Amino acid sequence: MASSSYLEPSLNHSAAGGCGVKSRLGMPGGPGTSGSAGGLERPPTSMDRVLKIFHYFETNSEPSTWASNIRHGDATDVRGVIQKIAEIHKLRCVSSLGLRLTHLHSDALHWLHPDLGVSHIREKYEKQHPQEEWRYELRIRYFPKGYLSHFSEDKPSLNYLYHQVKSDYMQQTADRVDQDVALKLGCLEIRRFFREMPGNALDKKSNYELLEKDVGLRRFFPKSLLDSLKAKTLRKQIQQTFKQFANLNDEQSIHKFFEILFPIYPFDKECFKCALGSSWVISVELAIGPEEGISYLTDKGSTPTHLANFNQVQSIQYSALEEKDRKGMLQLNVAGAPEPLTVTTASLTTAENMADLIDGYCRLVSSVPHSFIVRVHKDGDRALPSIPKVSNHEKRMEKRMDGVRTRAVCVSETDDYAEIIDEEDTYTMPSKYYGLDQARDYEIQRECIELGRCIGEGQFGDVHQGVYISSDNPALSVAVKTCKNSTSDSVREKFLQEALTMRQFDHPHIVKLMGVITENPVWIIMELCTLGELRSFLQVRKYSLDLATLILFSYQLSTALAYLESKRFVHRDIAARNVLVSTVDCVKLGDFGLSRYMEDSSYYKASKGKLPIKWMAPESINFRRFTTASDVWMFGVCMWEILMFGVKPFQGVKNNDVIGRIENGERLAMPPQCPPTLYSLMTKCWSYDPSKRPRFNELKTQLSTILEEERLQQKERSRMEMRRQVTVSWDSGGSDEAPPKPSRPGYPSPRSSEGFYPSPQHPGHYQMAGYPGPHTLPSVPSALYPPPAPMVDTHHAHTHPRHHIHTHSHTQHLPQPHGADMALWGSAVEKPDTRSSRGSLDRDEGGLQPTGSQHIYQPVGKPDHVAPPKKPPRPGAQSQVGSLACLNTADSYNDGVKPWRLQPQEISPPPTANLDRSNDKVYENVTGLVKAVIEMSSKIQPAPPEEYVPMVKDVGLALRTLLATVDETLPQLPASTHREIEMAQKLLNSDLAELIGKMKLAQQYVMTSLQQDYKKQMLTAAHALAVDAKNLLDVIDQSRLKMMAHSRPH
Repeated sequence: MASSSYLEPSLNHSAAGGCGVKSRLGMPGGPGTSGSAGGLERPPTSMDRVLKIFHYFETNSEPSTWASNIRHGDATDVRGVIQKIAEIHKLRCVSSLGLRLTHLHSDALHWLHPDLGVSHIREKYEKQHPQEEWRYELRIRYFPKGYLSHFSEDKPSLNYLYHQVKSDYMQQTADRVDQDVALKLGCLEIRRFFREMPGNALDKKSNYELLEKDVGLRRFFPKSLLDSLKAKTLRKQIQQTFKQFANLNDEQSIHKFFEILFPIYPFDKECFKCALGSSWVISVELAIGPEEGISYLTDKGSTPTHLANFNQVQSIQYSALEEKDRKGMLQLNVAGAPEPLTVTTASLTTAENMADLIDGYCRLVSSVPHSFIVRVHKDGDRALPSIPKVSNHEKRMEKRMDGVRTRAVCVSETDDYAEIIDEEDTYTMPSKYYGLDQARDYEIQRECIELGRCIGEGQFGDVHQGVYISSDNPALSVAVKTCKNSTSDSVREKFLQEALTMRQFDHPHIVKLMGVITENPVWIIMELCTLGELRSFLQVRKYSLDLATLILFSYQLSTALAYLESKRFVHRDIAARNVLVSTVDCVKLGDFGLSRYMEDSSYYKASKGKLPIKWMAPESINFRRFTTASDVWMFGVCMWEILMFGVKPFQGVKNNDVIGRIENGERLAMPPQCPPTLYSLMTKCWSYDPSKRPRFNELKTQLSTILEEERLQQKERSRMEMRRQVTVSWDSGGSDEAPPKPSRPGYPSPRSSEGFYPSPQHPGHYQMAGYPGPHTLPSVPSALYPPPAPMVDTHHAHTHPRHHIHTHSHTQHLPQPHGADMALWGSAVEKPDTRSSRGSLDRDEGGLQPTGSQHIYQPVGKPDHVAPPKKPPRPGAQSQVGSLACLNTADSYNDGVKPWRLQPQEISPPPTANLDRSNDKVYENVTGLVKAVIEMSSKIQPAPPEEYVPMVKDVGLALRTLLATVDETLPQLPASTHREIEMAQKLLNSDLAELIGKMKLAQQYVMTSLQQDYKKQMLTAAHALAVDAKNLLDVIDQSRLKMMAHSRPH
């Protein structure tokens, strides 16, 4: 049985000098390696249990860095590692996968048989060379017949094979192929990599430069080709070759790539130089593959001679010959053959690799998991090891494995569950998997900690407030968890288990581990949440917390649990008592180990462990089975606790009676003031069938929607209350003085000033607030602009820094975009002060409207509708600015709420006196680009990650059309202005690259709470693109005006 293994996150904790964390992560690029730091060495018997496996699953990084870190145990075998990675990446061709070990300095290859134990392999090979000299690589080695058609139904496997073959081609063969072949293969990869790019895209200089400089031609073509051709010739050949494959989709591109490459590099078979017979009689090249079976060639170009099919092989043996040169011998018992087929190899390693290859094909063809290799147990022979016998102590440790796989290790969605044997094993992992050495990776010197008052008590120790003093943090408040009885090594390890689990998490709503002190007395140093546990917080502040805050707490917990789910961890104890309050609007999930702060009476002490019965799912109570689905049940109970302000579930019901009530269909009642949609979500979490419960990602999405709905209703209630107060103030009396006289159209009002908003990425460029500009281009949508200072999200109590921009004699204060306030940008920018001018234009809901604040020297077209000025409020009434802020806050576009407000509008700008826009292609394409940005902005928040690319592509296509039009227009403009126009074009290319980068980050962090932040950064990048497009139009128009001025007779 394969032992459990799981992905290990990157651990980046370095020594801080003085009183800092002692980092022992010596190997770059992966945690848990056998390096040393600070002069500290691990004992020879202690081996880091993290294996870095390189693979070919495509990510945003360079292909040479595609890897996963896998944590393994003593019983983990190669098959378990392969299955774990394939399961995570949804790869179905598990039986075709093999693990290859390569020595980087000698290129020695070892194919690792699935039955081999990982610890045994590492002990064997890391004695020969240091760990950093070995490379573990997951590869498709065993090909089924008709593998291309077989993999066409399994897209992840087809893509994996493609990247593997392409990598082999670029590293081994690319520099030796003809230029024509290299050009075709490179252009096919460009076609696949840029799936939606039109066939003539590379004809444009700007697109080719983007490919050449931002992506790099080295990714697609071998160095020999790039060095042998001149840049202009290379560009022409790439453009011509790319047109041949312009109409292929990504799957067709892959098949065409294989078709061209296969005659040069037959990647589906392996050849070995050897001799038939037990002595060097006939030197041959043995070929093993899906079509040939087992064949041999006597010389190159000869016809292969067939020896056997894989379904004829009955057993495989290999051994070392009794000679000094240590040649290897491979014997195959073939059905129907009078004697075994014997092959002599130059080394035992070659015989091992051949045996593994034939054995893999035999397992694949026969669809059986067992090996066909017969293990020989002669002294001196190198056979695959048998499963080692275990001691009684190790047998007891093996019994703990099920509990290990659920709470402290990752879980399978179906097979892995927690079985608790006795009380002392609850929530623990055996020291075979996590020893004190790993805890010392986070060692902090005791003199750096000043212990304070006790703030909590638990089963294994007390929790104190403390101060952590280091060179980076002069005085950082921390929580220090102490161990009551740390003299026993077993107790110390169980106590430190919480730290070993917490160190793998990095999430804003999970309590962060700061470090540990492993010497007696043992301490765990964690982030301090000053407001204590959530249950007490809810009880104390019951009358000051609104419903939106309670839903916010539930949503934050759902993001933390979705993060744990993505890392394949289960918590097993989700309850309000285990949630800590960091600030009044931020909670964090805690308690990942043995200790409990308090409320031990909430646990039912059963014969198999001490468990929180009233929070547990029925399968956990009945079978001690803990999965992500059981965590969802507990999260539903925790939400109920939050909505009930800390009331425990099933009050007055005995622990023994809880399961009976659940079996009879009884569920916790709907809390008062709980939205029906939220209670419906809770009842889904309490489905008796675990498969019918929602996943945490789904819960996170639905809670986000419920939270936004509640916030909108809250703002609507506040607005109605504000209107009621204004009406009361109006009726209470006041002066009836006439409103101030409005200014004439085209002239600035004495009560307003022109505001210019800087581009978020290019501070030197300014965009006029709410005014389309002198060339009547509509302004960028309101969701992309920063709001005035009064419009701060009520859930963010911090103060925002402000810019001071001087225009004429007035000063306007603008906040910088910051966090969640990004979505509230500029609702007031698009809605001008109604007192500013009679020249202001009313607009429909969500439309684009210029203000009356225009340049004096610009002629103004007659507006379609002139809005009369609003009366100012009477003395004592609500101010106009405050009322506007209230309205705009509710109307702003925030995380997918009311996206229809940003739908692109038909733009019919009034004509200007100086420039005719009727056939102005540049103006039309700038307008089209702004429309594309508006369209993307309106759809990006609710859209799933797979829809980001088409939206960004539309923006890119609009930009490409604009730049092509500018290239056509450029020769008509004065040469003195060309430089400035070209700089503006390059700026737009840079903006698009920034947008693409933010899109990739949003896709990369889709499973985390950072997704919304990166979505907002995408909006910021899109805003910068639209603003700089407007600036490009300004530059071109200035050039046109200059040309017109020179052409007029003097």
